[in-house]
Amino acid sequence: MVRREIFVSLLVGALAFNREAQHLRAQSWLKSAGEETSQSSAIQVERGDMQESPTSASKPKLRLNKAVSVPATSRCIVIMVCQYMIVYVALAVCRTYHDFTETPKGIAEAALKAAAQTMTYGPMICVLFIACQMRVEFLSNGTDQPQMWVQTCMYTLTFGVMASTVLVLLTPCVSGRPLPLKTGTCDIDRLEFRSGGSIYSFFILTACRYLILLGLYGGLAGVIVGIHVYLPPGATSVNALPAPAPAVNCTMVLAVFFFAIQLVIAICRSLSEFTGIEFPRTTGIMIAAANTVDFAPMLSVLFLAARMRALQHDGQPQLWAQRCMFFATISMCATTLLAIAAPIALAGSVKTDPRTKETIIEVPDSLRDKRIQHGLVAVRFLCMFAFFGGVIGVIFSILVFEAPAGPDATLPISPTVHCVINLTCQYFFVYALLIACVTVSELSGGIMPLEKRKLFATLENAKATLGIAPMLAILFVTTRMYALLITNNKGAPQAWVQDGIFMATWSLLISLSSCVATGFILDEVHTDEDGNVVNKFSSKGVAIAMAVLRYSTMLLLYGGIVSVIIGLLSMTPETANGRGSIPVISAVVNYTPFGGAPPGPGDLVS
Repeated sequence: MVRREIFVSLLVGALAFNREAQHLRAQSWLKSAGEETSQSSAIQVERGDMQESPTSASKPKLRLNKAVSVPATSRCIVIMVCQYMIVYVALAVCRTYHDFTETPKGIAEAALKAAAQTMTYGPMICVLFIACQMRVEFLSNGTDQPQMWVQTCMYTLTFGVMASTVLVLLTPCVSGRPLPLKTGTCDIDRLEFRSGGSIYSFFILTACRYLILLGLYGGLAGVIVGIHVYLPPGATSVNALPAPAPAVNCTMVLAVFFFAIQLVIAICRSLSEFTGIEFPRTTGIMIAAANTVDFAPMLSVLFLAARMRALQHDGQPQLWAQRCMFFATISMCATTLLAIAAPIALAGSVKTDPRTKETIIEVPDSLRDKRIQHGLVAVRFLCMFAFFGGVIGVIFSILVFEAPAGPDATLPISPTVHCVINLTCQYFFVYALLIACVTVSELSGGIMPLEKRKLFATLENAKATLGIAPMLAILFVTTRMYALLITNNKGAPQAWVQDGIFMATWSLLISLSSCVATGFILDEVHTDEDGNVVNKFSSKGVAIAMAVLRYSTMLLLYGGIVSVIIGLLSMTPETANGRGSIPVISAVVNYTPFGGAPPGPGDLVS
């Protein structure tokens, strides 16, 4: 008993000492935050220039906003990311089981694959949440949150997507067959009653389906309306409020285009189900138009990252950078409108290349005037060049941004923004090369069929590795936004959270690189839906090495995601200082290249 009491006393004393040490470190950091810039370098993290600085170069005092809890925006994004992670991990485990046992894929794999499709709206929904949060913070100087009914709409949207996923997963367990989904959307398709089935189960599933549809589109409308009618404390008129920042404005425009098209599709299909009148042409045109806005989530995240970079210095993105945002947004919207108007006006058809997501408008033979053809081709290429030119311009603006106070007051690019740029470059680089190959083949009249070369097949397989990139970038951005919110734009996520950001970004870069390298070595590359190389290698050693690489990247990806989520939910004004570590784990990670930022375009500029 005496030994037990001594042990308990020592344990309590150690915990008290640890808390006191943490308190003293926090007090020391807060005291030093108000000192001169020359003295603040002593509290920088030891990992180098890529670490986020907890202080500004303009010698501000750090003011902590202790009244702000984790916003509904961040909570909803975390829920959506966790849903992504659970479904894709389960799908990877299921595929691995079938690969090792060489058994045919069954209902479980089909259900998980359908569950992954239910999250089609996830990235754009989360981007809309971030746009709403940034608008509110901009108007209220970080002192307010979206209206309660708007937050309710956010939760309705989040749990609507979750309910759709759960319904798709549970239905095969009850009925023995997967639940059908509408092509190109995450909406559940019309249910057909089969003889011998339970009439009660049919009506319950049908009711759940329409409740989910109502929750999704009602929540979307609520959030969009809430952005436009929000009034900060003390304001009396919406007309007297300043216009949204270009990044937020462009994000809202892209979100409206994205969901307006989906809403038209849903209305046409619902009318068809209730009235029996089909709308195949309208539905087909809108589905083709929906493919033109697939880049919207990744594009919006890039805009928001540029906005955060400027806010770090109490400034705005360069004027030419803002114009690049508008160019990219307008070009995407113009492509969407053209995909809708051209088939209606010219009785043509719209086709979307599934490999490049590029929209091609075909005119019937009776209306094939060379001027019309050349005009459509010119508009198509003009939109394409404006889009990618705008993307490159925004990325370059982040890399060369200078604080309003001058170069000496400009802080290094934060790890969050660095990784968002890295993910953006991976994402758009692969699609840009695919579009370039198809374009060369078209302009050469088939003389140079690059789409039949090994490079094209390799890139087509490699793009599967980047499917989760928009969701990763969204998680990184919302984590950084919360750190800035609770420290009045002066703080940074914990160092071990930044380690998680690096790990997740490295995982996609490694997967992409391995897929491309394998494509140049082998005549044909086989990948699963996640972009993992699953070729049957003749050498057992190579097969084992590829399996180890595959699961190592998965460990990096999901380990990084979990670290970021835990850091976001446990972040406080005192810990949002760009420092801190997890015992043993942080030390191990920092001994590897994954403890630092992956290479990116910033390395070329510097």
